[in-house]
Amino acid sequence: MAEFKERLKQLRKEKKMTQVRLGELLNYGYTAIANYESGRNQPAITDLKKIAAIFDVSLDYLLGVSDTRQPYNINQDPEKWNQFLRYYSLLNSKSLNELLLFMQWLTFKEEKEEQDNINETTSYNEPYAYRKPTAIPSLRVAQNSKEYKKD
Repeated sequence: MAEFKERLKQLRKEKKMTQVRLGELLNYGYTAIANYESGRNQPAITDLKKIAAIFDVSLDYLLGVSDTRQPYNINQDPEKWNQFLRYYSLLNSKSLNELLLFMQWLTFKEEKEEQDNINETTSYNEPYAYRKPTAIPSLRVAQNSKEYKKD
């Protein structure tokens, strides 16, 4: 995993931000940023929090502890998120792949439904072009409510 100095430089370049601009956002000169990126100095915790917020990453990612940029969404319901993580941690790799494909399918389904709602409320009725998700062989969706009932 990368160190803080490497992550800072990478994130700054991804946002096409200069050392001067980042220094301005943090209320100090560009030399402080240059020193962080060279590893000569380390920022205070309060500045680390600001840097993480500027680049929308977790402190763990910024410090090189984790490669996950955002382990949680601050707007997410914490109870539901923790429940999701508990179930996620119980899955094997095959099931994780299926879950990812299912989430992709749900995302495309929601996008299509949203687009269909927009098309219904406007006179613009161009066919909705979206990518079909990759086939999920083990996913079976009931065609009617009777299929969900237990015998």
